[in-house]
Amino acid sequence: MWIYILVMILAIACFGKILHLIIFQRSLYEGTSSKCLDKTKPDWEKNPLASDSTCNCFVVQNDLKPVRGEIYDDKGRLLISNYSVFDITLDGRMLQPKRYRKGQKEIVNDTIYCGNNLKISRSGDVQKMNQLVENLATRFYAQFKDRFPNKGLDYYRKQFSRAIKEQKNVLILRSNILRERQWITSDDTAAIGKMPLLMKKRKGGLHYTIRSVRINPYGDMAKRTLGMYTDSRKYGLETAFNKQLEGDIGAQKYLYVNEARIPLNERIEPKDGLNVHSTLNLEIQNIVHNELLKILIEQNGEWGCAVVMETQTGQVKAISNLTRVNNEGGIYREGQQNYALTAMVEPGSTFKLASLLAFLERTPNDMDKKYPISAHTFVRKSKSGKEYRYAKTDGHDHAEELTFPIDVFQRSSNVGIASMVFDKYSIDNYQSFLKKIDSMYITTSFTTQLGKIYAPNIKRKASDFHSYYNACFGTGFTMTPIQTLIYFNAVANGGKMILPLFVNYVTNKDDTIKNYEAEVIAEQIAKRSTIKRAQMYLKSVITGEHGTGRNYADKSFSFAGKTGTRDIWDESTQSYLKNKNSVSFCGYFPADNPKYTAIVFIYNVPRKSSIAVKVFAAIGKAVMNTAHLAALQEVPKQNVKTFPSAKAVSIYDLPYILGKYGVSADVGKMQTPYVSASMQENQKLIMKATPFSAARNNPNVFGLTAADAVYELTKLGFKVTIYGRGRVNNQQYDMNAKTAVLHLNP
Repeated sequence: MWIYILVMILAIACFGKILHLIIFQRSLYEGTSSKCLDKTKPDWEKNPLASDSTCNCFVVQNDLKPVRGEIYDDKGRLLISNYSVFDITLDGRMLQPKRYRKGQKEIVNDTIYCGNNLKISRSGDVQKMNQLVENLATRFYAQFKDRFPNKGLDYYRKQFSRAIKEQKNVLILRSNILRERQWITSDDTAAIGKMPLLMKKRKGGLHYTIRSVRINPYGDMAKRTLGMYTDSRKYGLETAFNKQLEGDIGAQKYLYVNEARIPLNERIEPKDGLNVHSTLNLEIQNIVHNELLKILIEQNGEWGCAVVMETQTGQVKAISNLTRVNNEGGIYREGQQNYALTAMVEPGSTFKLASLLAFLERTPNDMDKKYPISAHTFVRKSKSGKEYRYAKTDGHDHAEELTFPIDVFQRSSNVGIASMVFDKYSIDNYQSFLKKIDSMYITTSFTTQLGKIYAPNIKRKASDFHSYYNACFGTGFTMTPIQTLIYFNAVANGGKMILPLFVNYVTNKDDTIKNYEAEVIAEQIAKRSTIKRAQMYLKSVITGEHGTGRNYADKSFSFAGKTGTRDIWDESTQSYLKNKNSVSFCGYFPADNPKYTAIVFIYNVPRKSSIAVKVFAAIGKAVMNTAHLAALQEVPKQNVKTFPSAKAVSIYDLPYILGKYGVSADVGKMQTPYVSASMQENQKLIMKATPFSAARNNPNVFGLTAADAVYELTKLGFKVTIYGRGRVNNQQYDMNAKTAVLHLNP
């Protein structure tokens, strides 16, 4: 009976407490009470509660960070992804002695449990405590000495001693977000998890602060263009498309009352960032990067850049900006400056295409007159009739000779190109020449997805002979390499000028949010007849008897373009340095049906423009041989129709590849992302599924190309290391550390 009564009294008391909380203290626990300081409101510091030391009710708001979007190439392969790194803290407060009562007696347990049956008493095992500190310090030093050389063994002894002996919360190591070499990764946490005490994780005081960083799976390739967005470094696609990539921050309000932390209902979910699909192509980017790097090392150039864009679409398929790290050693990196878009350099003889276009626009028949080359004395009269003579040469001791404009152009004669311009625009009318090249948008500033391209700083109000003469062949003013590429591409594109495009579209998890197309600057920068003849002139630079690029003519690979060489101007001596040159070649390929337009620019080398032609030709050949057909392996020639065999090709690429050989295939029934294809002797197409597994606990990328393998494994969260070239023929995984090592063979 009494028990029943006591239970009823307890129930009534609980019910009364609930009513009290609902009626009288509801506002307090909702954070709306006048006794609560709401730190989420503007000017909360002016609230009298902010200075009230007895206030124990606060409302605060924590930001919920969204997942930043990723950047892909034109085939959907990851170029920039999110990666988790760690800061390591040891909270010695978790190791404090445990106190509890047993009857009237207080029991103190000062034992530290280190795992693997290792127990250490603070009061009784001082030597073991010292050994534990020394053990941890030694193992941390061995693990991180290469990455954190400023952290010696004594540093780790001090930090672990403070945490374990003094029972303090101590930061042991912090990842350097800006330096990949100083990231603490899951490989490290796996090793730390095997150390004494730390294997107990939270019970041992170990705490990881996880931070998200951006990782480039392909290292330095296109790193400058892909960019970065941090507090101190903002550039490239990461910055240009930051609004799309960053997503929307969410928020969660919390109530702190009487030292209790209570989440409130006011929660805004974060919205993850969008994914950016760039125009870059991994295979082409790899070619451009390696060929540019090779010539820079060979010539010890100061820096260089190269760009490849699709002629008709303006899509930039590759862009490399390499700079020398030091004066010796041949080490080059993708620097913070995007030379292709921002380096203001004298264009040199590549600018002769602009002068040629101006000449051809006023010359219906370019075979009815010859012009001087090698040497010529120009005569200019003043208003009073006085004659001024200017003797000019092409830099070598030859007498004047006359030749047709196409020969002037392929020889790259400064004297000749100036004579042609002066003949059509007058030696006294520099402004007329400027007006003409302005009308073709050659000297215009542009705004691209990566920012503004500044107009050439060509002299505009000059009236002297030398400024006019030098401008005809790209001297005495500066412009960016991409500016040259833009109007060369217009000539390759039949006269249609478009801006370079770096991003195709952005997507969320389900749909395409926005598509981008290249901006058209002009449908026709010059008359169609002018463009056709200009194309013939550009071909002659390679195929002509005196063409400056004739040494790299190849029957199996046709290309057209213009060479450029400029001595580098030295501000200290106010003169040009004859042994230091900037060299370039801008053009397109194939010559008769241009698919790609490209520029190679190399700064501060002793050689002339032939080395730029060499790089351009190597890039062009490799691109034409590998673009879209990288996975194909040619079979021996027979009397039957030659057909390649394809091994481990993406099911999305196969129809395009087969179409190049006039073969159609129904891949709709293939239930696999990768297939192999071959033609039997009876001309029957055989397609087979390639053994492939995207299972997180059992991935298999055997036989895939490096690009496809890295793409698939990165999606599964693996950090991939690659050795060799070709296809995957050996794969090793560490499932705990989420790392993969792939060995390739051709």
